[in-house]
Amino acid sequence: MSCLVKIRAFQDELSPNERKIARFILESPALIRDYSSQNLATSVGVSQSSIVKFSQKLGYQGFPDLKLAIHEAVLLGDKTADGGQQTVRQTEGGSAIKDQLFHIKTEALRNTMELNEEQRLLAAVDVLEKSDRIQIIALGAGSMVARNFASELIQIGKSVIAEVDTYIQLSSVATLGKGDAAFLISFSGQSPRMLEIVKLAKKAGATIVTLTNYSANPMRSLADVQLFSVSRVGEYEVPQIVSSTSQQFVVDLLFSQLVRRSSRAKELVARSRQAVENL
Repeated sequence: MSCLVKIRAFQDELSPNERKIARFILESPALIRDYSSQNLATSVGVSQSSIVKFSQKLGYQGFPDLKLAIHEAVLLGDKTADGGQQTVRQTEGGSAIKDQLFHIKTEALRNTMELNEEQRLLAAVDVLEKSDRIQIIALGAGSMVARNFASELIQIGKSVIAEVDTYIQLSSVATLGKGDAAFLISFSGQSPRMLEIVKLAKKAGATIVTLTNYSANPMRSLADVQLFSVSRVGEYEVPQIVSSTSQQFVVDLLFSQLVRRSSRAKELVARSRQAVENL
């Protein structure tokens, strides 16, 4: 995963000073190789220790390692650094909103792909393929993604529950067991209600797959398989569009892999489509 994507994914969890550092790096990644930690601290307006702590928060031993990772990302042509922010500024001057939205969604998809390596996605596909029952749970805007995903899985013959009512969610999760899966969608990964459901599903013996943001969160720590979505591209002012685009992309990837793996699934999708067309 590009360190620039990692910086963007962590932005919601950063302190004010750390956000200043992140913003500076994302706006001028190619220049970072010429900075020492002291130079960068002076340019950003923070202490040198803040630069070191920021580097360590991202998983690097110190600023030299972070600087090397940024340089490698630039050499590999990572365009996630400032593309979203610059495009938003340019389109505000009169370009069509559709051009701005197209760019924002493209960047959201690119960042989502980088956060979810193939091995991670395939692990989630394995769980869904082998599960006897699947319960999909989400709150707020994620509920639409959950319902769409449930509809797709039903088309390939999976036994799926995707309820928004809290009572039904809790009562049905309690009936899960070994061989079943709970798929939970929550961008923050911190909702008390969702955490209660995750713990109940885990206690029941179900395999847990979570789709949350990349930063450390309680839901992610309880998962058997962790998937990630993004909510931020530059300074775009409608994060719900970014997060729903990212979440839907992840579940579409999972569904596509499930269909690709099974001739039976392909047959069922065709039959389902034909049934709808004949209405």
